[in-house]
Order: sequence, then structure tokens, then C-alpha cells
Amino acid sequence: MKTYPINSMRIPYTTNRSSFLSQIQNPQIATLASAIAGVIITFACTKGMYLTALLALIGLLLAFPKVLLTLYGRFEQVIRHYKYSPVLLLGIAIGFLIGLLLVFTVEPAQAQFFNKTQTWMTGAIPGIDTGLVSLIFNVLRSLFVIYLGIGLVKVIQSARNDDDWQQMARTPLILVVTVTMGDILAGIITGAV
Repeated sequence: MKTYPINSMRIPYTTNRSSFLSQIQNPQIATLASAIAGVIITFACTKGMYLTALLALIGLLLAFPKVLLTLYGRFEQVIRHYKYSPVLLLGIAIGFLIGLLLVFTVEPAQAQFFNKTQTWMTGAIPGIDTGLVSLIFNVLRSLFVIYLGIGLVKVIQSARNDDDWQQMARTPLILVVTVTMGDILAGIITGAV
């Protein structure tokens, strides 16, 4: 153990690294972690949670950097043998995975505010165009989001200028509470709770 003087005090300085990182590279632990991650990835893929599966795979590879570097080294050897650029092929593979991720994880947006009221309004008035009802409620939601965005920018700007940002934050907060209460009351009134 080495000691270094700091202001006439001696503070011990140890050079021992954590043994956790070296123990986690143990082949038995790596095999167990890979099996667990494989089960998680398989379960996530069967349930349609592709982003979770991708994140579990990335986490597994980052937990075992030696394995990741070994796999990349072998990949690079095979690719260079066939005279391809490994960086280009890896970029194409990553782009393909991101494309698949976007294709399989894109789902229609599920609005939270006035969703049940919109459903009630569509069925309550016979012969009403569902596109018109959807347009009206989407305009209301978009105005709400735009106002919140503008309010957030004002709050951040006043905080940067050392103004009273709490006073600026009250109005958007009151709007959020009002819209939430309006949604709850509309659900109670229409019976769509």
C-alpha cells in the first residue's frame, strides 16, 4: 500500500481494483448470464417487446466486453477474408436492425386525455362522422400540447435569466390540473369512466 502526503496528512492509496469486473468474466457466470438474457430476449420477442429484447442483448454484450471484442474480431476476420469493409457491413447491419425495430415497434398513438369521451361522442350521436369527432378531439389535444411546450420554454427561459420561474410554472401546472379534472368530470358526466 502506497501513501501520499497531502497537507502533512498521510492518506492511504490502494491500487487494488474491484474484483467484481474480473469475476464477472468467469465463463460459468458468463454462461449463466447469457442463458438468463436468452430467456428474457425470447420472452420479450414472443410478447412483441422487441425494444426490450434489443436492450437486453446490448446489455449482455456490454456486460461482457471481452466476448464482444472477440466476436467483433472474428467478424472482422471473416469479412476481410471476403474483401468487404467491416465498418460498412456493421453499419448496414445496425441500420437494418434499427429499421426492423422501427417497423415492429410502431403502433398507433393512444391518447390519454378525453379518449373515453371521444369514444362516447362517436357512439352517442347517431350518424356523426367519426373522422370529424376524431379531428375535433385531436385539435384539442394538439392545442394542449403546444401550450404546454410554450409554457415549458418560458419556464426554462425565466430560470436561466434568474427570474421567478416558479411563478411562470404555475399557469401550465394549473392547465394540466384543469384538463385532467375536465377529463375526469367528462368521464363521469358521459358515464365512460
